[in-house]
Amino acid sequence: MADEQNNDNIQWRIELQKKLKWLLLSRLVILILLFAAITIFLAQYQFLFKLFVVYGFITLGYLSALYFWRIARKEFSFAFLYGIELFFEILMETAIIHFTGGEASPFTFLYMLTILSSAFFYDLPGTVLTATGAALAYSALTYLRFNEITEPVFIAGSSIAHRSSDMTFAIAYIQVCFLYIVAFLSGYLSRKIRAHLGELEETKQRLERAYWNTDQIIQHMRNGLVTVDEYGTILYFNPSASRILQLPEEIVMGKRFENIFPDRLNSFTDCLKQALKSPTVQRTEIEITNRYGQNIPLALAINTLRINQEIHGAIALFEDITEEKKRDELLQQMEKLAAIGELSARLAHELRNPLATIRGGVEMLTKQNQDEKNSVSRLILKESDRLTDILESFLIFARLKELPPEYFRTENINICSLVNEIVEEFRTAYDTLNINFIIELPPQLVIIGKKDQLKQVFQNLFKNSMESIGDNPGEIRISTAGTRTSLFTKEELVGISVVDNGKGIPKENVQKIFEPFFTDKPKGTGLGLSIVQGIVNQHGGYIEVNRDIDNGAEFIIYLPKSDSNRPNTDLTRPE
Repeated sequence: MADEQNNDNIQWRIELQKKLKWLLLSRLVILILLFAAITIFLAQYQFLFKLFVVYGFITLGYLSALYFWRIARKEFSFAFLYGIELFFEILMETAIIHFTGGEASPFTFLYMLTILSSAFFYDLPGTVLTATGAALAYSALTYLRFNEITEPVFIAGSSIAHRSSDMTFAIAYIQVCFLYIVAFLSGYLSRKIRAHLGELEETKQRLERAYWNTDQIIQHMRNGLVTVDEYGTILYFNPSASRILQLPEEIVMGKRFENIFPDRLNSFTDCLKQALKSPTVQRTEIEITNRYGQNIPLALAINTLRINQEIHGAIALFEDITEEKKRDELLQQMEKLAAIGELSARLAHELRNPLATIRGGVEMLTKQNQDEKNSVSRLILKESDRLTDILESFLIFARLKELPPEYFRTENINICSLVNEIVEEFRTAYDTLNINFIIELPPQLVIIGKKDQLKQVFQNLFKNSMESIGDNPGEIRISTAGTRTSLFTKEELVGISVVDNGKGIPKENVQKIFEPFFTDKPKGTGLGLSIVQGIVNQHGGYIEVNRDIDNGAEFIIYLPKSDSNRPNTDLTRPE
C-alpha cells in the first residue's frame, strides 16, 4: 500500500511538472509579445516596462519556483500555493490596468490569461473562483475610478470623462460577463480534457500491464517460441527457444531463419518453410541435433499468421520431449518385462518338477558300473544343470515384479565399498584375470537399496564387460556420472558409470540388449541385462546405454541417493 501511494505521488509530480513546463513556456511567449508591443507602440510610456517586469517576475518567477519545488507531497498543498500566485497575479494585473486607463485599458485581457492559466490545474470551480477574484478586482477599480477616489492615469488619449455612469457600468458588466464566459469554457474544457486524459492513462496502464504480463509469460514459458514474418525474418525468439535450439537470441533476431539456422536444424527449417507456403496448422514430432551431435526430439506446432487470407508469417511452438521419450520407452520396457515375468513364472513352475525327476533317474544311472551309461549320465547332468541355471534366472526375473518397492529400499549402501568388494571377488575367482579395474567413486557416496540385489547388478555388468574384452588386456572404469531427477517421483538420483574398452555393442543391437533371451554370445542365457534393468527399476532408478562412446561400451545406472551423503560429495563425471 505504501509503495502504491509513493508511486501515485511520483506520477502526480511528473504530471505536475509537465503542466508547469507548458504554462511557463506559454506565459513566457506572451510576455515577450507584450514587451514587443510596448516597444513598438507604447515606447513613450517607460513606466509600463517597470510594471511588466514586476508582472513577469511574479508570474514566471513564482511558476519557476513551483516547477523546481521538492516539498509538495499532496495536491492540496500545491493548489493552495498556486492560488496565492493567482491572487498576486490578479493584483498586479489590476495595477497594470489602473495605470493604463482603467476600464479603457487595452490590457484587460490579462485577466483572461490568468483564468486560462488556472484551468491548467483547477476544474470548473477553480476557474470560476479565479474569474470571481478578477471580476471583483476589476469592479472595485471601476467603482473607485468612477467616483474619483483614485486619480486616473491615461495612455493614448483614453478618457472616460465624457462617459455616463450607465455606459461605464455597462462596459464593466460586459467585461465581467466575458471573464465568466472564459472561466466557464476553460473550466468545462479542462474537466473534459482531464477526464479523457485519465481514461487514456488508465487505458495505457492496462495495455502496459497486459503487454508486461504477456511478455513475462512468453519469456518464462518452458516451450520455445519463434515468430517469423512472410519473408522468414525472425521477429521473436524467446529464451526457451534459445536454450533448446542452442542459438543466442542476439544473433538470430532480425535475420532470415534460412540463412542463420545451421544444418543441424534442417528438419525445423523445413517445417517453417512449409508453413510459409501453405496455410495449414502443423503438429508433428521432429528430431534436431545439438552442438555435440546428440539427437533431440521436439514436439512442434506451427501455425500461419493470416490477414485477409494472405500469409503474413508463422508462429512455431516447440518443446524438448527427450525426458518424455525416455519415460515412454521405460514404461514400454517395464510393461514388456511384466508380461514376460508372468510367462517365466509359469514356465519355471511347469518345468521344475520334471527336471527334478530326470535328475533323480540320472543319478541312479551313475551308480552303475557301465562306462557308456556313465558318459551319457554326465552329459545329461551337465545339460540339466544348464537348464536349472536358466530356470533360476527366470525365477529371479519373475520375482522382481512381485516384490514391493519397499523391499529394495531398506539399507544405506556405500557404493564404493560394495564395488571394491565385488572387484576383489572377481580377482580371486579369476586367477588369470588380465583386466585393470579403475574405481573413481567418492568414498562417502551412499545409496538407498538392497545390497545383495545391487551386488548382482554390478556382477552382471562386470561379467558382460569381461566377456566383451575377452583374453586381451583391458580395463573397466567405475565412476560417478552426475545426478538426475527421477522420472516418476522427482527424487534425486545419482549416476554410476561402468565403462569398458571391449568390442562394444553393435548399433543395431542397442535397442534389444535389455530384452529377455536376447544375446550375441554362444553360451549366454540372454537374461543378465534384463535382470539388471529389473533390479534397477525396482529401486526407483533406471539404466542407460551411452551410444556415443567410440570404443567399448558404457552403462550408466541411476539409483536413489541416501540423505546421509555428505554435502560436499562430488558426483560430477570425471574428465
